[in-house]
Amino acid sequence: MSDEYRVRWFREGDLPSFIEGLNVDLWDEYSEEVFSWKFEEGPFGLGFTPIAVVEHVPSRRPVAFNSFLPLEVRAGGEVFLAVQGCDGFVDRGHRRRGLFQRTLRFFSEEMPGRGPEALIGFNLVEAAGAARKAGSELAFDLDKCLLKGDALRGLASQAVELEPISLVELYGLYESWARESGLLHFNRTPGYLAWRVEGHPVRKGLPYRVLRSGKTEGYVVVDLVEEGGGLTMTLNDYNPGLLEGALPMVVSALLGEHRGVTAVELNTRRGSRLESAAEGCGFEVLPWYKVIMMALENTRQEGGAVYRGGLEISDMGLWHLTNSDIY
Repeated sequence: MSDEYRVRWFREGDLPSFIEGLNVDLWDEYSEEVFSWKFEEGPFGLGFTPIAVVEHVPSRRPVAFNSFLPLEVRAGGEVFLAVQGCDGFVDRGHRRRGLFQRTLRFFSEEMPGRGPEALIGFNLVEAAGAARKAGSELAFDLDKCLLKGDALRGLASQAVELEPISLVELYGLYESWARESGLLHFNRTPGYLAWRVEGHPVRKGLPYRVLRSGKTEGYVVVDLVEEGGGLTMTLNDYNPGLLEGALPMVVSALLGEHRGVTAVELNTRRGSRLESAAEGCGFEVLPWYKVIMMALENTRQEGGAVYRGGLEISDMGLWHLTNSDIY
């Protein structure tokens, strides 16, 4: 097998194969615009396109891809660079040959000295096993919560107010909790928010201030996408603690702002208070992602966990994660 395949970094000529394969196996909306947004316009670049490519040597064709998006992780005043495993696939004619594991090993060997301290991946169940075989640790599970049909009309009456806000206001609301919080999360700098909320070529974010009795409770960012003959609203971002006690009221208020929505979705950590709140107001809970982590530099793996200094960064209870964090 070693003579048949080699692993290398992405080249410009690989782009058509990358887009075609993703639209067969993973997406239905991937395009050059999405690629440019993600890998050329992102706020935390590495100076090259961090996509590992497996080339079939006899045919000189790229047959597997695994991409890694640089992002900052923050807890209070501490910030470090990580990468998130995202878009990837193995051509159907070359599967079950360990190619995905080889991209991860190539990546881990190439990363020292380039800045990222850890790899974090949100893997569909079928890909998590391959990541484990390549040396990653299984951190925790994320589920998809989906509300549709009659359940949309059975929510508590609206008891919160929504106020559209600018990115400057959104950043201020984010900083109001992030600077004091010890929760690990992906850092939302002003440049990141401009890129993530307004820059996406397909999914435009709509940020709102959430108020109750005139008092600011936090923020929520949503997007709306037509799919499957309906209109899906995704709760993309929100501050910690907002939805655990107010999910039905916030969703009810959002539905009042956006008529014609046929489904509402968000991701939750398995077993979390937010997931319990979602189940309590009629959301269907579906197993969705296995979150994996791998130590790269200034981090270590020990006893099935990943540490940065004395902090166990693979501890699910230390993270605030929302849909907008998953690429």
